[in-house]
Amino acid sequence: MGIDMNQINANIASHQIISDDLAFSAFLRMNGYTLVGCEQHRNKSKFTFDIGEQDARELRMSFINSEFLSYYNELRNLKKLL
Repeated sequence: MGIDMNQINANIASHQIISDDLAFSAFLRMNGYTLVGCEQHRNKSKFTFDIGEQDARELRMSFINSEFLSYYNELRNLKKLL
């Protein structure tokens, strides 16, 4: 599962961000953003978060530059060994 930032959409008018990326969604939860919805279609989940006044682009950049992304990548690499 790779990070495809093109699939992370922001709805600025409603102060929400929608993502089908599990790692980014976990990052948002770990940083205190409220999960307000979850949908599943054909084995693909979409998570909706309330981000308030936070800029969606800033959140994506924070995620890309975070230690969490390094952790997630290492976790994926270890799973490949099993």
